Amino acid sequence: MPERILELLFDSPIKVKLLKLFLRNANRRYLMSEIVRKTQGSKRMVIKQVKGLESIGFLLSKRIKPNKKKEIVGGLYFVVNQNFDFYNELQSLVLKSSPTSKEKMLSRLLKIGRIKMALISGVFLNTENSRLDLFLVGDDISHNKLMRFLADMEAEVGKEIEYAAMETKEFDYRFHMFDRFVRDILEKPHEKLLNKLKFV
Repeated sequence: MPERILELLFDSPIKVKLLKLFLRNANRRYLMSEIVRKTQGSKRMVIKQVKGLESIGFLLSKRIKPNKKKEIVGGLYFVVNQNFDFYNELQSLVLKSSPTSKEKMLSRLLKIGRIKMALISGVFLNTENSRLDLFLVGDDISHNKLMRFLADMEAEVGKEIEYAAMETKEFDYRFHMFDRFVRDILEKPHEKLLNKLKFV
């Protein structure tokens, strides 16, 4: 039976996205519509895979009534079963695995504007207590392209990405003024995917 469960857990790319989503957000319940949006899979495929994960006990479902006062939307919610046989091992595997290819990230980032510095931390390096997951410095950054990039990355890593973007001039000013926010980002563990700024 364990072999069968492992086959079912790793049989498709969308399944891996579902594992990341639920294991990185262990106490969160999701409606099916949220799961489809966050994993960016086809509705039919996501429903099929969620039902499969529920059938082996990885996911639990609960129907919740709407509550206008608490702004709760009614419907069938899914949450990871923390008593699942391989829960700890899977969570460790997902949290330690590289969330996404750094080369692929940089290639896409270069298309959203004139990027001078791209710095990753947090979820991308599996470090805690980071101010951000992604910090960009550049000019002519397309908001729409940045939003599409973030949505794709969130589907890939299974977590909402904390980010900040600054124009080169603003960053230059804040860096030399010893701005606390900028210093925090640069002093905590991070990796620069790109750095064209000579003063950093």
